[in-house]
Amino acid sequence: MLKDAARLVAKGLMLPGDSLSWRVPGRDAFLKVTVQTFGGLPALAEEIAIGAGDEHGWVYRDRPDVGAVLLSSQPWAAAIGQLGVVMPGLFDEQIRHLGKSVGPTFSGASLSGGANAFLLEGRVLCLGMTMARLVCNAELLEKCAKAFVLAYGTGQRVHHIPWLVRMIANRRLLRDERYAAQCHLGGEEPQLASAY
Repeated sequence: MLKDAARLVAKGLMLPGDSLSWRVPGRDAFLKVTVQTFGGLPALAEEIAIGAGDEHGWVYRDRPDVGAVLLSSQPWAAAIGQLGVVMPGLFDEQIRHLGKSVGPTFSGASLSGGANAFLLEGRVLCLGMTMARLVCNAELLEKCAKAFVLAYGTGQRVHHIPWLVRMIANRRLLRDERYAAQCHLGGEEPQLASAY
């Protein structure tokens, strides 16, 4: 799992102070690492009980489908929060893996809706059913955020994809999340298809 963190650091998706965690299969706990300095990840991860008093613990408590959590300062995604707008579903892949939209608020209600990307006061909360999916979600979020921020900056209206595509993609996401929740509750790692 530390290699996944190193990949995120190398891509600029984890900066000093950012943290990454993953669920411990079969236990009511997760492991967490925090970037100390540029490129500086600790050799060992800290084990924390699910439900403990930080964003990671709350996510695992409220979302049994989540297997990994990233709290970061991704530059393009964080820029959406600075704009004070909601990024709509621009791409079907975005909705399929991140949810219908990415906005500047986070609450228990929005967390229960199945979305996998949130903005928290200048930071980005990205979720994944597995660590591999989290890494892909973080990369996808940054790519979509860059496209959105640049398009939004033109002053023109930014269009989202048709409602039928949004509905189908979101249903697939929710179906995968139900499967992942069953796996995590059974102490197993979800085996998700790599294809769309």
